[in-house]
Amino acid sequence: MTSNIQDLFAPSIQSLLNKLNMLIGPIYLVGGTVRNMLDHKPLANELNLLVQRPLPECFDLLREGGGSFLTLNTKQHKVWTAGYSSLILPLKKGNAGETLHPDDEIFHFAMPLSHIEIATCRHRPDREATIEEDLLHRDLTVNAMAFAWPNGPLIDPFHGKEDLAQRRIRLVNGITSLEDDPLRALRYFRFLLQLEGSSDERERDMASEYSLESIPPKKLRAELDRFFSLSFSGTARQKIVHDFFYSPLAQDIFSDMATPPICNSGATPAHRCRWAIQVMSEISEPEADEIIPWHDLRWTAMFYAMGELNCIAREKGHTRSALHGLSTRKIQEILKQFRFSQRRQQHIFQMLQHMDSSLVPTDRTLTRLMHQGIPIPGLFRLVHALQSARAKEPNQPTEIDTPQGLDKQLGRVLNRYRSLQQATQRLQPKDLAISGGEILDLVRLPQGEWMRELIDELLAWISQDRTRNQRAMLYDKIREWIANGNRY
Repeated sequence: MTSNIQDLFAPSIQSLLNKLNMLIGPIYLVGGTVRNMLDHKPLANELNLLVQRPLPECFDLLREGGGSFLTLNTKQHKVWTAGYSSLILPLKKGNAGETLHPDDEIFHFAMPLSHIEIATCRHRPDREATIEEDLLHRDLTVNAMAFAWPNGPLIDPFHGKEDLAQRRIRLVNGITSLEDDPLRALRYFRFLLQLEGSSDERERDMASEYSLESIPPKKLRAELDRFFSLSFSGTARQKIVHDFFYSPLAQDIFSDMATPPICNSGATPAHRCRWAIQVMSEISEPEADEIIPWHDLRWTAMFYAMGELNCIAREKGHTRSALHGLSTRKIQEILKQFRFSQRRQQHIFQMLQHMDSSLVPTDRTLTRLMHQGIPIPGLFRLVHALQSARAKEPNQPTEIDTPQGLDKQLGRVLNRYRSLQQATQRLQPKDLAISGGEILDLVRLPQGEWMRELIDELLAWISQDRTRNQRAMLYDKIREWIANGNRY
C-alpha cells in the first residue's frame, strides 16, 4: 500500500473524510472501500466507515458541525436504519469527486460519491466493541480489513491483503460466518466470480450446500443481480458459473425452474441448465446509455433458455396459446417472488415475447420496435447470444453464421438503431433544462442572434451526452461561453 493513503482519493473526498474524522473520529475505512484500494480498482459510489462512538452521538455531532456537505433531517432520506445499526449520510448534489488522471506512481480514485455509510463495531455479548471484533463478524477475509484514516495502520487480522493478492476466497469464521448470514453463501460465489478467485474445496462445498430459505426474496434477488452483472468470460469464470448453477444452493434458489418444464420437450433440467449458462455467457455487455442492464439480460436469457416461455404444445389437450399463457403466468410468479419492479418485469416480458420472432433488422422493423417501446439494443444482444450459442453447438446446420459474422451483424444493427434514434429524437430548445428567461438573466444581453447561436451550441453539447442536460451543468457551460468572449 502506498505510504500516503490520502493520495488515492480525489481532493474533495480527502476533505470530506478529514472533516468526518475531526467531527466523529477516529474513523476507519472498511469493506469494499479497503479491498478496492488495495486492488487498485475504482470505488463504488459509497464509502463504508466504522466509528467507535454511538451513532446517535455521531448524528448530533454531524448535525451541529457537519456544514453544507451533508443533508441531514431531510424527508427524502432515512438518516439511519432501525436500531441505529448504521448511519446513512446522503451527500448534496454537486459533491462528485474531482476528475483526476492517474500518473505512473499513484492511482487516484475519483468517483461520483452519493453517500457514506457509517456503522459501529459489531461484537459478541461478552466482548468489547473493537475494530478487530467487528472484522470477525464480516463475511470474507478480503472484506475483513480496516484502515485508520488518514495515516493507518491497516488492520488485517485474517490476512485479507495476502488473500486478495493471491485471489483466494476464504470465510472469516467458517460455518459460523454462514450461520450469521446465510446470504453469504451466495456472496461467496459472487466474490469467486468477481475476483476470478480460488477457494478451499471444503469451504466451497459448505457454501454450495447452504440453504437460503430464511433470506427475504428481495435481498436474494439483489445479490443475484450483482452476480449476473459480472463477466462470465474466460475458462476460470466459466467453471465458477458452472459450479454455482449446478450446486444445491442454486437448485434451491431456482427451485421453480429446476422442476420439469411446463411442456415435455424431452430436455432434462441439467441440459436446460447447461444451455441457459451458455446463452447467458454469450451476452455482450450493454453500453452505459442502454436502459437494460447486464443482469436483466441474463435473467431474460435464463427464462428463455430454461424453456419457461416458448414451449410448443406437446402435452395432450393443450394448445400452443394456452401453454404460452401458463408459461407467462409462471414467469410472473417467479418475478413477483423475487420482487422485481413493474418496469423490470415489463422489459423482461417485452424481450421474451420477441426473441422467437423473425426480426429482420430493417429500418422499418427497428422503427416499429422503437414505437412499441421495446428495448432494442437489449433484445438484439439476446438474439445475438442465442445465435452465437447455437453456432458453437456441435453438428449445427451450416446456415448458422460464424461467431465473427454474428458479431458484425450485431454491430450493424446497433449502429443503425442509434442513427434512427438520433434522427427521431433530436433535441429541441424546449427540451433544455433551463428556460430562455434564465439564459437572458445569466448572459445579461438584449435578445438577438446570439441567443439562437448559444441554444444551438447547448443542444449540440448535450446531444453528445444526455446526462449533461441539468441546470447546474448548463449554467457552467453558459459561463464558459461568456468567458470565451462569445457575448460580444
